[in-house]
Amino acid sequence: MIDAHCHLYSDKYDHDLDKVIQRARQHLEGVVVSAVDSPSLQKSLTIRRQHSDFIHVTAGVHPRTAAKLNKEELSQLWQAIKMVKKELVAVGEVGPDFHHTRDPHLRQRQLEVLEEAMRQADNFHLPLVIHARQAEAAALEVVSGCKTPVLFHCFAGPRQVARQITRNGFYLSFSAILLFSSELQKVATEVPLERILTETDSPALSPRRDRRRNEPAFLEPIVSRLAALREHPQEKIAKITSANARRFYGLDSRSNA
Repeated sequence: MIDAHCHLYSDKYDHDLDKVIQRARQHLEGVVVSAVDSPSLQKSLTIRRQHSDFIHVTAGVHPRTAAKLNKEELSQLWQAIKMVKKELVAVGEVGPDFHHTRDPHLRQRQLEVLEEAMRQADNFHLPLVIHARQAEAAALEVVSGCKTPVLFHCFAGPRQVARQITRNGFYLSFSAILLFSSELQKVATEVPLERILTETDSPALSPRRDRRRNEPAFLEPIVSRLAALREHPQEKIAKITSANARRFYGLDSRSNA
């Protein structure tokens, strides 16, 4: 299994990060850490350099930050990403979040930053990871012609949008929301298996109702539920989703890069 999206740089791991990674190694073959600004990028790269056989890094800008960046600040961020692009496996997460952002002008700015990120991903020859909350259709409209692979991470959108995403040849990643949403479970039964990844989005979205801190080692319940929904052995689903993650991020060619 591969955790296709998490945030190990979070201060919630500051006191026991080594143990978190040790537990992840017991269950997983790899973890992808998604940085959302310059400080989290530097911290993520430090973690990767200590665990280059296991940890991979993407770099982008969180939607709530993107909505407020001016052109100069955004340019500086892309330049910082460009300097370390050889250590990255994707651009993102980046995209619109209409759940937290209600102002139409800020929403439009998020879409503009997504469009810029798409161009940067093409320039860097890297795939693109999209954060789209209650804005999946708007994000898809922006990236429909993207030349690099696209992943809608932590997908929880409508079934019709999921169909359009996979028809475009793009990917979806399911988090622990899959355990609790009957509508998302319907989505998971319909989309092609070769377009599905699994993630924890930790430290958020714990699969446990007690709301304890999430971590990559808790990926297994998501894979298990997906296996039950698709009526396949868990080992088969783990193998397929891991292969999808390696293909999307190009992990086989970037191992120890």
